[in-house]
Amino acid sequence: MFKQYYLCLDVGGTEIKVNILNKEKQPFYTENICYESKARQDQHSILQHFKTIITEHLQIMNGNDAELLGIGIAFPGPFDYENGISLIRGVRKYDAIYQANLKELMIQWIIKLGFQATTPIIFENDATSFAKGEYYCGVAKGQNKAMFITLGTGCGSTFMENHRIVKNKYGINQEGMVYDTPFLAGTIDEYLSAKGLMEIAKANNVTNVDAYHLFVAAENGDVIAQRIFSQFGTQIAQGLRPFILSFAPDILVFGGQISHSLKWMIDSMQEELTRGGVRLPLICNSLDTSLATFTGLVQTLENDHKI
Repeated sequence: MFKQYYLCLDVGGTEIKVNILNKEKQPFYTENICYESKARQDQHSILQHFKTIITEHLQIMNGNDAELLGIGIAFPGPFDYENGISLIRGVRKYDAIYQANLKELMIQWIIKLGFQATTPIIFENDATSFAKGEYYCGVAKGQNKAMFITLGTGCGSTFMENHRIVKNKYGINQEGMVYDTPFLAGTIDEYLSAKGLMEIAKANNVTNVDAYHLFVAAENGDVIAQRIFSQFGTQIAQGLRPFILSFAPDILVFGGQISHSLKWMIDSMQEELTRGGVRLPLICNSLDTSLATFTGLVQTLENDHKI
């Protein structure tokens, strides 16, 4: 039974994942509760969807007589995380809530449910929350310099050193991100993502497939699918090599759906990095990207609000 809890949301372009964590960062639900994102709908529909999700889980915990310690929301950028205002537009997801003050709205929603207006509510970049979770409680725990890459609809990134997020250093931009770095005929975000993987699949005459079904095929011994992931591993190494050279991480952690296929990518990745004169870090994937993201949100709530 949870006596105190944090409500955590991981908001993506395809789905919204929800779980409830206690002070020991243990999840209430054995499996995350997932919802369609409705990211392409109108503003009223998107906001009503958020309200319904939050209300549902707060009411469940009210039924357990548990105390709400805070709410954490992992959200993709661009986003004004301090003030809780979405700045996303022109990417066909959440365009309709551009400049909507989600934090103020959520405060109004929880007040109507009987919660205090002073209840901590924080927004954080999804890749940053993931990194914090793995750095403090996950596979990177105990490592000093760690590099985190999430492979999904885009390429998320966070660099951590001495328990701090690295920005404006080692060739890393002021956001601490690599997604907009020029690479091949576009940017890293285009090539180190599901889109980049599908382009490699197409070059191997594999069409009408997504990352998950490609993973299933590789699991079932499909040599072509395994070759596609291997080629993608080479591409990842080429894109990340400048940052690995300059930052020299002790560990490189991959998250996101595509990271489940790391076992077919790691050999080609290491070969390409070694060929490029890189000192190889420990390379691994997250055991649970969403749980790491939720854990990172709780870490931020605890640190920012001294809960």
